[in-house]
Amino acid sequence: MTRPRVIINMAPSLDGRIAPARKRAPFVMSRHGEDHERMLALRSRADVVMTGATNVRADDPDLMPCPLRLVVTTSGAGIEPTAHMFDPALGGEAIVTHAASMSQSKRRSLATRATLVELGEGEVDVLALLEWLARERGCRTVLCEGGGVLNAALFAARAVDSLYLTVVPRVLGGSAAPGLIAGAGFDPNEIPDPQLASCERIGDELFLEYRFVWHESFL
Repeated sequence: MTRPRVIINMAPSLDGRIAPARKRAPFVMSRHGEDHERMLALRSRADVVMTGATNVRADDPDLMPCPLRLVVTTSGAGIEPTAHMFDPALGGEAIVTHAASMSQSKRRSLATRATLVELGEGEVDVLALLEWLARERGCRTVLCEGGGVLNAALFAARAVDSLYLTVVPRVLGGSAAPGLIAGAGFDPNEIPDPQLASCERIGDELFLEYRFVWHESFL
């Protein structure tokens, strides 16, 4: 089965951070409206918007206007049925993709507002998730909005087709500040160099699109 096209959309600072080290409340990287408008446009063209559990806990996004919204979590810790993405008033379907370690009580709680899909033992198998989305929901385009852990898993699975970046003229620093890609990192030649498909400047922000081609040597 052909997996869906995967797009990652992120807005990092000049030093590659996606949030400050001492984040206290929901944080918006860009100070202007263009990034938000482009995010909404990408969501509207995607078949599903997915995000990691950290994003839901920290920012509580609704992931609209896409009618199919998905959070990836290991155990469901900190994910509550009152999260905006689960609001029945939004319409469509909300999905929680989780590992086998999710407790039965957490499953019962989230099942009141979302479809639960178990894929993986210790962590979610992202390739199995993409296959499930194609097979069970007919998804052809998946939009991922991070964070760094989920982004890293998609790159490790050789599943990223496009990376949209809004480079924001802010410097956050901090060794504890989350970055675009988390985890142990990749060898220099483990990920193919992408092609710059578009580059646009609006004010002091850069809007970039990179496309990845996974040649046989990378598979």
